[in-house]
Formats: sequence, C-alpha cells, structure tokens
Amino acid sequence: MKIKELNPFVRQTVYLLMMAAVFNGAVQSLGQTQDIIARKALRAMDWQLMLMTMIWPISNFLSIWWGRLFEQSRHKSRYFILGGVVGRLTLISAIWITTMNQFLVVMGLLYSANSMLIPAQNSIYQKNIRPQRRSAVYGYTISIGMTVSVVLTFIAGRVLDTNESSFRAILVITGIAGFISSMLLSRIKIQEPVVDPPLHRKKLKFTEALLDPIKRSVALMKENRPFACFERSFSIYGMGFIMMQPIIPIYMVDKLQLSYTNNFLAKGILSQLGMLFLAPLFGRLHDKMHPFKYIGFSFALLMLFPLLFVLSSLWAGESVVAVIIVFIAYTIFGLAMTGVNMAWNMSSIFFAGDEDAAMYQSVHVTLTGVRGLIAPVLGFTLLRLVGIESVFIVAAGFLGLASLMSFRDYRRLRYTKVDIID
Repeated sequence: MKIKELNPFVRQTVYLLMMAAVFNGAVQSLGQTQDIIARKALRAMDWQLMLMTMIWPISNFLSIWWGRLFEQSRHKSRYFILGGVVGRLTLISAIWITTMNQFLVVMGLLYSANSMLIPAQNSIYQKNIRPQRRSAVYGYTISIGMTVSVVLTFIAGRVLDTNESSFRAILVITGIAGFISSMLLSRIKIQEPVVDPPLHRKKLKFTEALLDPIKRSVALMKENRPFACFERSFSIYGMGFIMMQPIIPIYMVDKLQLSYTNNFLAKGILSQLGMLFLAPLFGRLHDKMHPFKYIGFSFALLMLFPLLFVLSSLWAGESVVAVIIVFIAYTIFGLAMTGVNMAWNMSSIFFAGDEDAAMYQSVHVTLTGVRGLIAPVLGFTLLRLVGIESVFIVAAGFLGLASLMSFRDYRRLRYTKVDIID
C-alpha cells in the first residue's frame, strides 16, 4: 500500500492515525508493564492484582452505551477529546501515588475511557478507509505504536532498576502522550452524510437511553448468528487469556525473581515483536481470510504460551532454563497476539457489513467485561486451591477449545463478505 496514491481525504486520515499511533505507543507500553510496576514498586497483594486485571474488562461494560451515543452523535470529535481528558490526562495525578489502591483508581479511569475510544476509532476505519485496505492500514499503525512502545519499555526498565520511584514520572509522561494521541484522532473528520436536523435520529429519554443499547445488543446477537458465534469463541479465548493475567506477575516476580529490565524485556518487548514487524502482514492476511479461520489459527498458536509456562515451572528458581523458556513463550505470544489483536479490533467491521461498526465493536468490547468478572476470580481460586501451574493448564484448555470452535464455525457458518462502500 502506497500512501501517496490514496486520495487526499483518505491520505490525511492515514497520516493522522499514524501520528496518533506514535503517541499511543506510550499507553501501549504501560498496558504491558503495569502489573510488574504494581507488584514490584507498589508491593501489590495477590487480590489487588486480581482487581487490576478486572478493571480493564469491567470498564468495557460501558462500551455499548458509548457506542450508541457515538452512533447517534453529530459531533464525534468530542468523544476523543473527552476520552483524552478523562482517561489519559488524569494520569498526571500519578505524581502523588503512594499506594496500590490509588494506582487502581488511575487505571480505572484509563480503561473506562478506552471503552469509548475503541468503538469511536473503529468508525474512522469503517467510514474513511476502503475494506481492502482497512486491516493493512491498521497493521501499519500497530507497527508504529509498537516501535515506540518497545523503545519506551526498554528505557523504563533500565530507569526503574536504577530508581524504582521513577514509575510516577513514567505514568505522567504516558498520560501526556496519550492525551496528544486522542487530540490527533479528534481532528479526523469521519466521512458520512450530515443531516441537520438528523432526521434518522430521535432524542431518547433517560430510561430509553439506558435500556436501548442493551436491547439493541441482544437483538444484534440474535439477528447476526455468525457474529454471535464469533463473540462466543472470543469469550472462550478471553476466559483463558484473562485468567492468566493476575498470575503472570506473581510467577515472574516471585518465582523467577526477574528484575524490571528482564520483566519488561519479556512482557514489553518480546511480546510485542510480532506486532512490531508483522502487523502489516497479518493485516493483509486478515483482509483476505475469513475471521473464523483467522482466529482459529491465532488461538491455536496462543495455546502454546501457557503450556510453555507450565514447562518452565519445572526449573523455576533453580536454573536459567526457566527464564529462557519464558522468553520463548513471550516471543510466541507476540506472534499469536498480533493475530488476535488484529481480529479483536477489525473483525467486527466484517460482521457489521453496511451497518455502523461502532455498535458492533461496542458489543464486542462490552462482552469483555462479562468474562472479566469471572476469569480473574477463576485464576485466583485455582492459584490458591491447586497451584500456579493449574492456572496455565486450564487457560491452555480454554484457548484450545476456542480454536476448535472457530474452525467448526468456519465450516458451518462461512458466508460471503458484504462489500462496504465508503
């Protein structure tokens, strides 16, 4: 894809998306390393790590309401501005953080805003970029963001090993960069007809505004069976993925006793190499491959990640072999999550057809909250009752099941993609 060959409107959209990705790289870096900061710098307890894991998916419950408001709004840029102020600029307050509970509040604001920004950004891709180029453009923006994220993660690890209290400054810088990213997105004009007054929109009463997104989400899942099956497979995958998240920092910090630099090398660098180098390729594959088949391969590859953690536990605390296996696991994780991330962000547009993708993505994001209520508790319970290895074994089982069901759906429910005219 040659950007210079795009028409001026699309070219401006792509350039702004790429500029926003540069600054959003700082937010991506924090997302990869926040649990290590919590465990090492703020001495987070096991249950606090569980709560921190739950913040992201539970915050996503808000997404169907944000998506409905965004769908109805004539002034869409305001949502990027609001998300930038509430979710990113508030990180400046981290300069005063002294306890893990305060850190949880800041993270809650960050992820609540993300539940609004993700569906809004999907509308940009759907309305402004042709179907044949969407995932490729998204792949390039991911690679740009990951480049920045990898560099910042490496620097952050070295700085924290020298001065652990510098995590506050890192959070402040992240907040400012994330705010700039949101402001750049707010400058993108979404290509859609503007009718004033909007004849196809009606002002909803409070109860209607509260209940309408829920009714719309249920109806959407009933009417679009392939999309419902896609969400079912993603929910099974999500159970396996999320249940590991509060356990991984415990394993990395307590069992392997890794420094900030080595923790960040695994979680913030090796885990992102796939998206750094292969996101454009994975984007082109996503444009050509059916979503069911695409996620089937992605989930199958990701299943190796927890299995390698189980293997590493045989040498944990006794040999460098355990660390090497974990590094290999995160390299595979980076490849698998490149595919999962692409599908997580782009596949809802496929199933939306010529409908507004913002609502589809909002349903997709909100369902993350459902599994986010259950999965961390399941992981924490297994940790306490059985042992840390059991969490990774059960997680691998969920990922394997999600892969098998996705391939089955590909055979049973495959249908021709709807051409979307921008």
